[in-house]
Amino acid sequence: MSKFLSLFVSLLLVYYGFTQDANYWSSAYGPGGFFVPGATIAKNGDSGVLFYNPALLAYNTKNASNISGSVYNYNLLSIKNGTGEGLDLRHQFTNIMPVIASNTIYLKLKKPITFAYAILYTPVFQFNASQRRDEQINVLSDTYSPGKEFYIGQYVHSNTINETSAIFSFGKSVNKKLAIGFSGMFTNRRQLFSHNITARALINDNSTLFQKLVTVSEYYVVNSRNYNLQFKAGLSYSFNDKNHLGIMLTLPTLKIFGKSDILAEYAINNLRISNTEIFLLGSTRQTKLTSSYKRPLSIAAGYTHYYKGGEIYIASEFFNKVKPYSLVQPRDEAFIRPDTGTVKEFSASEISFKDAGKSILNFSIGISFPLKNEVKGFISARTDFTYSNKELFENNNGFSASSINYDLYHLQAGANIKKRKFNLKAGILLSYGRNKSLEQLVNFDDPNEMNFLEGNKDNTPASKFSAGFMLAYVHNF
Repeated sequence: MSKFLSLFVSLLLVYYGFTQDANYWSSAYGPGGFFVPGATIAKNGDSGVLFYNPALLAYNTKNASNISGSVYNYNLLSIKNGTGEGLDLRHQFTNIMPVIASNTIYLKLKKPITFAYAILYTPVFQFNASQRRDEQINVLSDTYSPGKEFYIGQYVHSNTINETSAIFSFGKSVNKKLAIGFSGMFTNRRQLFSHNITARALINDNSTLFQKLVTVSEYYVVNSRNYNLQFKAGLSYSFNDKNHLGIMLTLPTLKIFGKSDILAEYAINNLRISNTEIFLLGSTRQTKLTSSYKRPLSIAAGYTHYYKGGEIYIASEFFNKVKPYSLVQPRDEAFIRPDTGTVKEFSASEISFKDAGKSILNFSIGISFPLKNEVKGFISARTDFTYSNKELFENNNGFSASSINYDLYHLQAGANIKKRKFNLKAGILLSYGRNKSLEQLVNFDDPNEMNFLEGNKDNTPASKFSAGFMLAYVHNF
């Protein structure tokens, strides 16, 4: 097993992204993902060495090792008119990366039991995009700046989330029909989020050699790391040789440790509103902040029906609501300069980094079928609905930890070659996501003094497409 783990750990140095934002089924290691062995809730006869439902480990009676991943993956994320008409925000990239390595140990005791452990890398989300408008338009009042001004608006957004988990599970048969299992997962979740807006306009003032510059800028960066524990229990029941049921309960995350840093700066220079000239500077860097990330209670169920040569599989998982909370909790320190002592109490809410989750229900369905001797085909589909809902927040202060928030749909198709010593799965993965009404963070279409040269934000569609070729290899000892 050491050579599999060495290969996996060394390849973790190569970055890889599935680009799924506020979604719970962001890992291929989940119901309906036939590529990753054991990604099921009900018994399916797979030789997977780490099961989503740990009770299914009880049916593994051989020692085995597995390494699974994407050989090639193409991703395209797009926010149409993300910063204004014709100013799309796009992120396009390709990558190569394994995602899971695991090992199963079967103890043939008087009462046999099966253990499994794994290292799982989940590239939850990656989005890096920028846009710019450089044009002569009328953005300032003609009372002091007649005609069109030279205007430049720039926007840069980046959000990268990844998780590395260590998993330990065991499964045990209670009798011929019933098996139970338990699993514990330790996760290191890292998020780097940045938001940067700069808007500038030159005042048309011929009385001076050099024109005055109006500037509005926002700069916000969060670097967060969280360490959590999560436990789950599973049950597997066989009605007969053809029909099998699986049930699973996953508890909310338990925080072990979390730390983060925030760097924020807001600046306004020479902006006039109602004949009043505005100058403002807000700037801070806060380190060693407490941080937390919450995953809710979930309940899952799956059903498998065997037919001649294959199986039909369905599953669903319900995730409970997560009340609004501060993923990063800033301190009420001096932010606006000069600090008069009257605004300090508002600084924490203005630079807060928050999250919340609505309750959701995901579904998956799959079928496998014989192609020829020792080769079985499969096709599966699953939903991955977003849990993000900004309406859960009490106000618009601060920043949301998610960026695009779309419902995703995944399709997998491929084949499994089964030999005495190994199983090899290969196939294609297609994903599509869409959000019909994503709120812009800036709109360079209609900048003026009243909207601080950042325009009036509107709703716009966002989409995601991904296509990849995946492999999974299981070696039976």
